[in-house]
Amino acid sequence: MADKKITLELMKLYQTYADRLTISASLSSILHRARDIKASGNEIEIAVRSMLSELLPLKYKISNGHIIDQDLNVSKQYDLIISEHIDHNPIAHFNDTTELFFYESIYLTGEIKATWNLKNLEDSMTSIADLKDRLFRKGIDSKTLISGNQEVQLDVELTKNPIRNPLFNFAFAIKEDSDFHKFKNLYKLDHTLKFQPNITVILNRGIFVLVNKEDLQSNKLTVQLYPEYITDLSSVEWKFIDCAQGGRNLAYLLFCISQHLNNVILEKPPYLKYSTSLLDLDTESLLDLNEL
Repeated sequence: MADKKITLELMKLYQTYADRLTISASLSSILHRARDIKASGNEIEIAVRSMLSELLPLKYKISNGHIIDQDLNVSKQYDLIISEHIDHNPIAHFNDTTELFFYESIYLTGEIKATWNLKNLEDSMTSIADLKDRLFRKGIDSKTLISGNQEVQLDVELTKNPIRNPLFNFAFAIKEDSDFHKFKNLYKLDHTLKFQPNITVILNRGIFVLVNKEDLQSNKLTVQLYPEYITDLSSVEWKFIDCAQGGRNLAYLLFCISQHLNNVILEKPPYLKYSTSLLDLDTESLLDLNEL
């Protein structure tokens, strides 16, 4: 008699995680009605960060806070930040769990909301635009291989993206607002594409994705995970994957995050440049040793 095939019901597993987040949203609503707005927002954010901490390898730090570049420009506060955790510690840690990070150590950022509405999308786009336009980190060439502390230049592209350290931004919410049908007014194919979240997941409703139009005509779903690098806007279009199964939507987000983490490489922060900016050194502050 042949052994009975044993398979893992993966979607049921992810549905349990989705259910946990939905319960956190219910607790958040109770706090919101009690006028504890801060605790209400924290409830869902903490639940999502806790879940990712359970599911992602220890080499990644899951936190929240601000990003700082080598000129000491500071980003807005992000609900979720995933950074490199083996070689880099945060710049600072505060009692409310907020942390400060070197820009070079950041893999991705996330916006986490109970309800996804037009204002949240607008705020998310403004935040992404501010980070990408005002803060700076050096892009790692697509032909670069990093081994230890050494950079090796190859004669082949290692990624379809122009750089190997793109920043990934996602948005996550439990449910949609009543103005859901108006989202089409903000998901555009123009210069704002680079400021859109790479992926937007509404747990109990579906997923906003940018897809390849030609593949779609052949009944093939090809998601363009990095909208900012699309050069031919006529080749893509925004679509909404209508799916009320929270486990499936959550699994898709987790797989997209994992894909990004596995493909991206990061450089070590230029500590001397940070220290120069911090000390604000100039020639007038230099003294001859005889003047001491």
